[in-house]
Amino acid sequence: MSMLQPYALTIKNYYSTVGIDTGYPIFAWQLSSQFQEQKQTHYRIVVAQDENSLAKENNLLWDSEQVASEEQLGVMYNGLPLQSTAKYVWKVAVWNPEGSFCWSEPHTFVTGYLDNKEWNAEWIGSGKATPFYARYSFELNKKVKYAFALVSGLGHFNHYMNGSKVGDHEIDPGWTNYQKSVQYVGFDITTHLQSGSNVIGLHLGNGFFAGDSGGRHFYTMDKGYEPYGSQLMVIGEWHIEFEDGSRSILRTDAEGWKVRESATRLANVYGSENFDARIYPHGYYTPGFDDSEWQKSKVLKPPVGKLVNQSQPPVKVKRVYETLSITEPLPGVYVFDLGQNMAGMFEIYASGPAGSKVTIKPGELMREDGTIATPWDIVTYSEFTLAGTGEVEVWKPDFSYFGARWLQIEGCTRDEADKSKPFIHDIKGHFVTSASKDAGTLTTDDSRIEKLAFIITKAIESNLQSVHSDCPTIEKLGWLEASGLMGPSIMYVKQAEELFLKIVRDMMEAQTSDGLIPDIAPEYSLFADGFRDSIAWGISLLAVPNLLLERYDNVTAIEEAYPAMKRYMDYLKTKEIHNGLIGHGLGDWGIQPQTGGDYIENVETAFYYEGYRLMAKFANMLNLVDDYKHYKAEAERIKNNYNRLLLTSSPDDSLKYAYHKLGGSFDPMNQVIQAIPLAFELVPEENLKDVELALFHTVSSRQLHSGEIGLRYLFLALSRMKRNDIIMDMMMQPEHPSYIRFVERGETSLPEFWNDDARSRNHDMMGHILEWMYRELLGIKSACKAFKEINIAPFKSERVKHIKGVHHSVRGEIGVEFAHSDEEIMLNVEIPANTTATLHIPLLKSESQLLENGELVPYDEVSEDTQVYARLKIGSGSYRFVNRL
Repeated sequence: MSMLQPYALTIKNYYSTVGIDTGYPIFAWQLSSQFQEQKQTHYRIVVAQDENSLAKENNLLWDSEQVASEEQLGVMYNGLPLQSTAKYVWKVAVWNPEGSFCWSEPHTFVTGYLDNKEWNAEWIGSGKATPFYARYSFELNKKVKYAFALVSGLGHFNHYMNGSKVGDHEIDPGWTNYQKSVQYVGFDITTHLQSGSNVIGLHLGNGFFAGDSGGRHFYTMDKGYEPYGSQLMVIGEWHIEFEDGSRSILRTDAEGWKVRESATRLANVYGSENFDARIYPHGYYTPGFDDSEWQKSKVLKPPVGKLVNQSQPPVKVKRVYETLSITEPLPGVYVFDLGQNMAGMFEIYASGPAGSKVTIKPGELMREDGTIATPWDIVTYSEFTLAGTGEVEVWKPDFSYFGARWLQIEGCTRDEADKSKPFIHDIKGHFVTSASKDAGTLTTDDSRIEKLAFIITKAIESNLQSVHSDCPTIEKLGWLEASGLMGPSIMYVKQAEELFLKIVRDMMEAQTSDGLIPDIAPEYSLFADGFRDSIAWGISLLAVPNLLLERYDNVTAIEEAYPAMKRYMDYLKTKEIHNGLIGHGLGDWGIQPQTGGDYIENVETAFYYEGYRLMAKFANMLNLVDDYKHYKAEAERIKNNYNRLLLTSSPDDSLKYAYHKLGGSFDPMNQVIQAIPLAFELVPEENLKDVELALFHTVSSRQLHSGEIGLRYLFLALSRMKRNDIIMDMMMQPEHPSYIRFVERGETSLPEFWNDDARSRNHDMMGHILEWMYRELLGIKSACKAFKEINIAPFKSERVKHIKGVHHSVRGEIGVEFAHSDEEIMLNVEIPANTTATLHIPLLKSESQLLENGELVPYDEVSEDTQVYARLKIGSGSYRFVNRL
């Protein structure tokens, strides 16, 4: 009997299910089956307070009963009211069309405080704006059943208990506008507790809450940054449930907590830390430690922002890189090559006299003399002062990460006979990134394409932290255009639902009183003109929720942000010129290094139109009839005005109609001003062929000429015109603008601009070709409702004869392997249960046989130019198709 098995149960909008701050969790699950054509026809969800009640179906808090539905991504809890700081258990049963059903394994979730006023803990600290340690001792004399902690520390904190770190997070909590929200982190601490004496240890650093430059690079310090507080602080509660049913709650307050200054003497969030091992209190988070000289903690005034759950994935170490080589370009200067440009935290191994100091300088660039360099020669370095124990001493920073491939070590020696200086034994690089799960792999028979996908993915990982930053080296800021534009690429390789929901909330918190969405969120710097008000950045408030809907069937972002979206569109309307154009912004940023395009009205107004189109879509979803009519009419108004003012007859005899600059000037080789209206479907039907011809003219050299704003739409427009061959040739050009040139020069992450000496070597903003690789080359697309219906249409390229890849969609794994030769075409596909797919398979010739697992299969034949295709629809499961002469 065929069975459907529910697995990967989650609470939507939360990465961790410890400490969720909603009384209405949304349940989601994936489905697996070893059989083809499997669909869910019904589901049933049950929720209880413990596994025994769940198993016996006694005292259930909610029983959905059997519901006739294929829904698996958005079933909201509808039972008895949930309580704060309580543990719950749930499971789901699903039925297939044959009537057989299967239960999932039980899964737990723990609520935090459902009302912020319920917090009884107090914010405590040393009263200073410098890093400090805190500790608390307590006794346990009963057997623990379950325990969890809810902790926040500003700017960042590490959490320890009984001799070990709790969890594997780095730089908790996530960056926010601390005037609006402060994230707390939930931890399962059951295994960290012991009978008898117990200790909680906390370590606090500055972050962006109370930034400290220490005289080194802190990008925003002179660009409008203002500290959110003058004292570092921490709040926490530790909830313990015992086997006898009793409970105990430990809280930060004035009683029993002690603090002392940290051995971390500088915690600059931009990658500089100082650590003095001589004053580190070894064992401070273990029982028996003597804290008699520590001071009593102070109860501090709380931050302004509301405590909210850290719902996005935490930052974690993805991989530890060993040193590949060590050079000595100058006497006493050693350069350690980690082999990968990364957002990293180093781990240094050194020995030497007490008080001796090692300087660590990160760099993603290398000078001709072999020493490292930083973009703009920014000054970023850390200092490690040794305790002089006679053993190898190890240090890894706690509160910052750098952007670098190389680490330059100064003030030390590699000569073991030289006892006057510290001896440097080793360096490791800890690549830190959002714990968003990997969602895509891709291999081809051209290793350069595979390497290109790799370096773009590494740039993505380097910039996915608790925000989507521009780079890990210079700015570390959440520039918003990259989330809206690179989101589709990112979501092919990362499960980014919770992080991108957090980005939407950051934008809502950053919105100004007049409705502006600034270019950065959280807005840790205050820029002017287009660097604060550019629609391709601000429209991410609408574009990102739309991405969340299309890729994850997530409606939360639309529901929460809709009022902010309305205010933003109202703001933009006040900026109109010429009855419907937008004339301010950065245009096609990056078309030349550090430069936008001069076709401002063409670029910005297209995004303005897209904003109205999305507002109409969202209003229709939310059943807001009047809003829907209004925004639909506004979109049509902007479209008509755009074409009236910018689409005119061409002075080029070979072209009839094309888009021009406002005023009539025309650049016949500008790709973006033709591609963007094509991609946004702004072009009137009667002019479509003319504009497509104009675009073809601009790409006749098959050389890219686009910045980051137009690049995705150039690829989208050409793909819709069935000209993936042009995109392939653009990608493979040997000279800039070129992707493959980065690969052939040995870059390990994607640089910022189209040149060999780009300012930053770790930007993902130009990485839109990654979306094309998965969407067109591999051929995986969502047809509707977040891959509920899937299109599989791999591109038959003469450059690539074999490609294989997987996308782990929100509904399960979608796999494609495609190979072709003059004698055979092969397509293997894997389609998740409860979905269907439409295949578009290239054929060797018309009316040829198509076999699936050796059996003839019927298909509809379609032709595109000289290529014929088989089109057919399949259900879930594994399939092997072959077409031979």
